[in-house]
Amino acid sequence: MTNQRNATDRLISKGRELVKPVVHGIARRALPTVERASGTKYVRERNATDANGKTQPIGGAKKIATETARSYRGLATALKGSTSADVDGWTVAPTKKESEAKLRELQRIQAGSTLAESLINGSAFESSMVEAGRALIEAGHHGEVVSIGLNLRGRPEYSEIGRTLLGMAYHRASDPAAAWAEFERVNERELITAAAVEYYPTAIDALGAEALPLIEGSHDSGDTEQWSSKAVLRTAESAFCIDAFGHVRTLVEDRLSWDADKLDAAIAYELTRMLDWLPGGKHLQPLPTTTGKRNIGVLSYDQPGIRSRNIGDYIQTVASIGHLLRYQNLGFTGDSGLTQLFTKLRETVKAERRYSGPDAELNLVEVYRDGNVYQEIPEDTWYIAFGWYMHDIFGKSFNIPFHPNLRPILLSVFVRYPEMLTPDAIAYLKKYGPVGCRDWQSVALLRAVGVPAFFSGCLTTTVDTLFPTTDPDHRSGTLLVDWMQGGKGPKKKQTVTAIRDKSFPENLELARSWVGDYAYKYSRVLTSRLHANLPARSVGAKVEFEPKNRSDSRFGGLYGINDAEFDSIRSGILDKLAVIIPLIASGASDDTIYAKWIEITEAEMAVADEYLATAHLPDATGAEITSAVDGIERPKPTSGTADAYVSVKNGESHLVGALASSVDDHAAGSYRLWVAADALGAKQVDAIQEKLVNGTINVLEPVTAPSSGESDDLVQALLPAIFADHDRILVLPAAGEVSSDITALSETELGTSLLGAKRDVRKTRTSGLTLMRRIASAFKDDYVGALDFVFASHSHLDEDFIVFDPQIAVLNLDRLRTEGVVERVVGLLRTVGINYVDALQVAVGGRYTELDTEWNVRAHWETADSPKIVNWRGQIRHHGNMALVP
Repeated sequence: MTNQRNATDRLISKGRELVKPVVHGIARRALPTVERASGTKYVRERNATDANGKTQPIGGAKKIATETARSYRGLATALKGSTSADVDGWTVAPTKKESEAKLRELQRIQAGSTLAESLINGSAFESSMVEAGRALIEAGHHGEVVSIGLNLRGRPEYSEIGRTLLGMAYHRASDPAAAWAEFERVNERELITAAAVEYYPTAIDALGAEALPLIEGSHDSGDTEQWSSKAVLRTAESAFCIDAFGHVRTLVEDRLSWDADKLDAAIAYELTRMLDWLPGGKHLQPLPTTTGKRNIGVLSYDQPGIRSRNIGDYIQTVASIGHLLRYQNLGFTGDSGLTQLFTKLRETVKAERRYSGPDAELNLVEVYRDGNVYQEIPEDTWYIAFGWYMHDIFGKSFNIPFHPNLRPILLSVFVRYPEMLTPDAIAYLKKYGPVGCRDWQSVALLRAVGVPAFFSGCLTTTVDTLFPTTDPDHRSGTLLVDWMQGGKGPKKKQTVTAIRDKSFPENLELARSWVGDYAYKYSRVLTSRLHANLPARSVGAKVEFEPKNRSDSRFGGLYGINDAEFDSIRSGILDKLAVIIPLIASGASDDTIYAKWIEITEAEMAVADEYLATAHLPDATGAEITSAVDGIERPKPTSGTADAYVSVKNGESHLVGALASSVDDHAAGSYRLWVAADALGAKQVDAIQEKLVNGTINVLEPVTAPSSGESDDLVQALLPAIFADHDRILVLPAAGEVSSDITALSETELGTSLLGAKRDVRKTRTSGLTLMRRIASAFKDDYVGALDFVFASHSHLDEDFIVFDPQIAVLNLDRLRTEGVVERVVGLLRTVGINYVDALQVAVGGRYTELDTEWNVRAHWETADSPKIVNWRGQIRHHGNMALVP
C-alpha cells in the first residue's frame, strides 16, 4: 500500500507540473491542419518570440514543441488508455478523443487523491471519505462514487459512510426521495456535518417543512458552526423555497457574523443578497403609488436566486416602454427613476407611431419577472408579461402564479421549463389567456396542457418605436455580437455581469444605447443572439443571424423569416397593444379588458389551430410492419407460462446467463425467455438452457424494417407484432438481477394502460414535454423538422407526464397494437433517429401504470431495501457481486 501510495503521489505531482504543457499541446492540436489550409504559420509565429519578447529562431520553437510533446507522452503513458507514439507537438498532436480521455483520467486521480491528502492533514476518516466522494462527483465520476457507496453500504462497520456517499451521489443526479432514503439512515453526527451541503438541502427537498426540526437540532447543538459556508448557503436556499424565512435568517445572520477572513467573499455576497429578500428586506418594501391612479408595471429581472446579466432582457423592456409612450396624453407618476427615464424617452417616439390616446395618468412600478411574489405589489397593477418564463428560484421552484395583485397581458411569452406548468400555473394561465407566445414551440407546449395559446412573435420587433429613422442614414461598418464564425469589426458580448450591480433605469439606458448602435452606428450586425437579431432588424440594420442551434426551442417561428413575416409579427403586436393599453389607462374593468383580449386574439388562435393540425409524426405504415415480421415464426402463447423478452445491449451478452439463473431460482411457475436473433450464439443459448429448471431460453427469428437494420431497439418496437397472439409480455434487461417471481410481475393489473413501468428517478427525466423539447433540439439545422416534431408529438396530449423507464416493463400488447404504437415507434426510430426508450415515451405519453418501485431498482441512481429486480445497466461492475439489501 505504501509503495502504491508513493507511486500515486509521484504521478499526481508530475501531473501538476505537466498540466500546463498538456493543455498547451492540446490547444495546438488543430494548428497543423489550419496551417496547411491557410498557408500561414500560426505555430511558428506564436513561438517567434521568447518570454522577454525577443525574436526566437524556428529551431527554438521546434525544440519547445518537442519538449511539450515529450512531457505529454510522459504523463499520458502513466495514465490508463492508449497513447499515440508519434505526437511531436509540431506536426502531430494527440487526437481530441485521446486528450480528453487522458485529462479525465488525470481528474479522476486528482479527485481520488483527496482522501489521502485529507487524512494526511489530520482529518477524520469519515469526513475524509465525504470530501473525497464530493471531489469525485464534482469531477464527473458519479458512477465511481456510487460503486464505493454500494461497496461500503454492504459492510456493517462502514455502512453509514456508504449511505452518505450514495446520498451525495443521488443528491446530484436523482430524485430527492432517492437521496433521502440513504441520508435518513445516517446517524453519525460527524458524517452529517461533513455532508451538510448535500444532507440538509436533500432533507428539505424531500420532506418540506418536516425537515426543519433537523436544522433546528443542528443549530441548537452547535453543529451548524461546523458546517461549510457553502452548506449554509445551500440549506438557506432550500429553506427559502418553502418559505421558512425564520430559519433562513438564523442561518444567514449567524454565518455573516463570522470574521471576513474566514468567509468566502462570493458566498458572503449571496448570503447578504438573500437577506434583502426576507421580510423587512429592501425588495419587500412598499412600492411608490399615487392615490386614485391605476398602476402599470415595468418588467425587470431581479429575483432571490440570481439577477439577469443579459442586455437582451432589458432591450425587451425598452420595447415594452415604447407601447406606453406612444400616447401623448398619457402621464406617468410613481417610481422617480422610471418617470425621469419615461420623460426622456418620450421625445424619441417615432412621429408615425404617436397617438393622442386617453387623457389619463398611470403609476409606474417596477415588477420583477421571476420574483414578483415576494414584492409588495399594489392592487390593480397591470403589465405586459413577456419574455423568458421563467428562471427558477435556486434551481428548485418557480414563482407562478404571479403576485395576486398583478393583472398580466400575456404576450411574447417563451416557456423555458415545462416543469413550471403545475396545476396552479396552468389554471392561472387559463384565467388570463390566451397566451401570446414568442415562439411556436411554446404554443404547442401550452396547448398540450390545455392552455389557450397563439403565436405572437417577439416584442423586440417593435423596439423601433423609440428610434426614429434619420435621413440620410449615416450607419457604416459591421458589429459582431456573440458571433462565432469569424469576421472583421468590433465585437460585443450580450451577457454583462456588471449590470447586476446597476439600477433598473441605468440598465434600461444601457439597453437603449445598444439598440442605438444598431439604429445609428452600424449598418450590419452579425449575431447568434435572438435579442440582437430582432432589435437590429427592427431598426433597419442588415442582420445575419446564426444561432448555435437553429432548432433551439426559443427560435421556432423567428429563425429564417422573411421581411413580410417580420413585419407581420411587428404589426400584430402593435395592433393588439393599441387596443389594450388605452383600455387599461382609461380604467376599464378586468372583465372588459380580458374579454377584449380574447376577441382581438381570436384570429391568431384560429391560425394556430390550423397550423398545428398540419403536422404528423412519421409513423410507419401497417404494411411496413407486416413486412418486417413476415415469414418469421411467431411465438404462440402457452397457458400458465409467462413470456419475457430480454433486452441485450452491446457488451451485455455475458450477463444473460446470470439473469436467466436468477429468474429460474425465484420462479413459482413456468416461463419463457426470448432474445433477439443476434444477441447470443448457439453455444451460449445451450449453456444457459442446461442450468434452467422452470423455464426455457429461446431465440427469435431475425426481423428488419426499411432503413432499419436488426437491432435490440427495433425488436422491442416490434414485440406487439412478433407476439401477435399474446396479450402481454415482460421486458427485462440482460443486466438485471432478479430476486422475486417474475410471474407475479406478469400479472400486474394494467386496465386500459398501454404498459406498466416505473417512473424514471433521474433528475433530468422528470417531464415528458421536456424530453420532447430535447429531442426536437437535436434536429439542429432542420429547424422546420423540429417544429413539425413538436407540433405532432404534442397534439395528442392534454397534460404533461412523468417519464417512465421501460427497461423493465409489462407490455399490454393488445392495447399497443390497437393504439398504433408499433407504427409510431418504428417510424420514430427510422426517421427521427432517437432510441427506443425515447420513442416509446413519445408514443405512450402518460398512458402507463406505475409499477411498484421494487420491480426496477437502478443501482446507478437509487437503492432499495428489498428489491425484486436490480437493474445494473450502467453499473454492471457490481452485477452478481452485491445485492441491494440492508
